[in-house]
This record gives sequence, structure tokens and C-alpha cells, in this order.
Amino acid sequence: MNSTSLCPFSDFRPLPLLGNAHVQTLLAHLFGGSTVRLPTRRHIVWLPDGDGLMLHDTVPSGWTPDRSIAVVLHGLSGSHASGAVQRLSVSLLEKGVRVVRMDQRGAGAGVALARRCYHGGRSDDLRAVIDEVHRWSPSSPILVAGISLGGNVSLKLGGEAAERPVPGLARIAAIGPPIDLARCSDLIAQPRNRFYNYRFSSDLVAEVRLRHEHFPDLPPPRFPRRLTLRHFDEIYTAPYNGFRDAADYYQRSSSAPLIGRITLPTLILTARDDPFIAVEPFEELRLPAPITLRIVPQGGHIGFLGWDGAGGFRWAERRVADWLTGG
Repeated sequence: MNSTSLCPFSDFRPLPLLGNAHVQTLLAHLFGGSTVRLPTRRHIVWLPDGDGLMLHDTVPSGWTPDRSIAVVLHGLSGSHASGAVQRLSVSLLEKGVRVVRMDQRGAGAGVALARRCYHGGRSDDLRAVIDEVHRWSPSSPILVAGISLGGNVSLKLGGEAAERPVPGLARIAAIGPPIDLARCSDLIAQPRNRFYNYRFSSDLVAEVRLRHEHFPDLPPPRFPRRLTLRHFDEIYTAPYNGFRDAADYYQRSSSAPLIGRITLPTLILTARDDPFIAVEPFEELRLPAPITLRIVPQGGHIGFLGWDGAGGFRWAERRVADWLTGG
């Protein structure tokens, strides 16, 4: 039997004429909105395999070492500069939270630091970042906010933390996470989603080419002209990261089997009409008490363009920031 705990917020309504899922998805992506303007320092976290991760650390005025730090993760083909990452970071900074935007392995400003690439199962990378942040400020509660693929990584770590605790980790929020990678891959492959399939595949190939410019000794992959996301995972993600094939990658990296183990307060927010995040895996979850699942009828993929009750229309970022900070 499904267990769905309702959040204090249940008031999302799309802006007039913006009820279509694709409109929500594309407009939210095209018009980035707020950006982080406070001074930001870069830090590198070196991993045991020699790769590095780039962190972007922003400290709001008045922050003290006993106050919260949020680690924010981007999604597929994104970076620390992605619109949703910046909007959520701004909302958290306004609440006095120190924000660390993480470029996942080989992404964004960290492209020259990593021979290997990020993927949906790299929860150990997130663990390494939280360990580093905890060393900076041992008394600060650490909040994790993952967007899209970053949400799957965050939830996977949350489940693993039941057996391997993560010092300092206090709360987790995931927005539009692909908790069942195989079913999401099937969904994005449908004809109506060909634009997203093409766009993600093209962006990922561009990332690969840039990585191989920095590391020319890496064996070059060959991509077919008509590439899908599943083809990319079969040709590149799986073999370059130690998986047998795409199916093995999806099975071992999906967070759905681990979510029931989470013992920390956790928010999962998704839209029923998300074009390429399958909703059925959320409905099949058996949720422990600390998890709050909110499936809203509309919103597209990381869209949620609707009045937030505070004069803005980035509903999800405002609500998630409120939830992470307890108000």
C-alpha cells in the first residue's frame, strides 16, 4: 500500500495559459530567473581515484558556523550555473543558509578535473562533498537539495546512510528525481519526447568531446548520427563507468529500492505530468515516516511556474527552501 505524506504546501496552480507540461518545462528552462550574485569561492574536493569535484561556496551576510549549509546538485547536462540550481540557491541564501553548489564529476567548471563522468549512481561523490563541508563547519546541519538526476543521487545516498551514516547530514530534498532510471529512459524514448531525447543526447556528446579535449589519452567513443539517451548510456555511461550495459547501470543506480531505508527528514517533489520522469515508481513506494512525498498534478519537469505566495512565480524553489529550513 502506498504511503503519501502531504507537505504543508498543496497550493500549486500553474500561471494562466501555462498549464501544459511542455510549456512549463521549456519556459522554466529558457528563462533562468534569479542568479547568485553574492561573492562565491571555489573549492576542489579530490577523490580517491584522482578525479576532482568543483564546489561553489556562497556565504550570506550574518552566517555563523552553527547555521545550516546546503549542498545543491544539478541534473543531467547541467552544472552549478543551471537555472533551477541558482534559483533554489538564491531562495536559500535569502534565508541565511550558506550554499555550496556542486559541479558533479566532470561537469561545469570541473570538466578539467575529472577523467570520469557523473551519472545517476555517484552517491559516493556526494558523500565526499558532504564530508568536506562537514570539516569546514562541524556544528552546521547540512541540507542536500538534488534537482532531477541530482535528486536521484541525493536519495540514493539517503538510503545508503542508514547503514553508513553521513556526518552532519540533516535533511534531503529531491525535485523531479528519476528514481527508476530504466522506466524514465523508456518514457523519454517515446515519440512525443523526441525533442528532449535529442537535446539531452546532444548536450552529453558535447560534454564528452570537451572532456576528451582535456584528456586526449582517453579512448574516443563513436556515437551514431541518430543518438538516443539510452544509446548514449549503452555506448558511454555504462562501459566508461564499470557497468555491463545500460540496463546494469539503471538497475544499480536507481534510488527507488533504497528510498524505504531513509531515516532522515526527506522531501520528494514531482509532477504527475512530467514529460520524462515516470510517476508510477513514486506511487509504488512504501514510505517510512520521515519521508514526505508530494506529487502535484501539473508542473512539467522542474517547471512549477505558479505564484509562490511571496510575490514570485517560482513556486517549487520557494516551497523547497521553506521545507529545508523548517519554515
